[in-house]
Amino acid sequence: NGVPYSENATLEEYFDSYTEPNGDTWLVVDSIVTDPQYLTQPYVTSVSFKKQPSSAGWDPTACRVDRPR
Repeated sequence: NGVPYSENATLEEYFDSYTEPNGDTWLVVDSIVTDPQYLTQPYVTSVSFKKQPSSAGWDPTACRVDRPR
């Protein structure tokens, strides 16, 4: 269930946002995992999220629990 890690593992996260010349806004999350026991070099991932121009398509609903009778 996932990659093994030791008690010496560390996680660094960096959050950057920027706006492109055309007005698009982005959030970039960089994660760096270091673990001297299980990794020979840092494990780096980067994920980008683009902000939607409006709330169109966003229709959250309240959670509901159906209890058995």
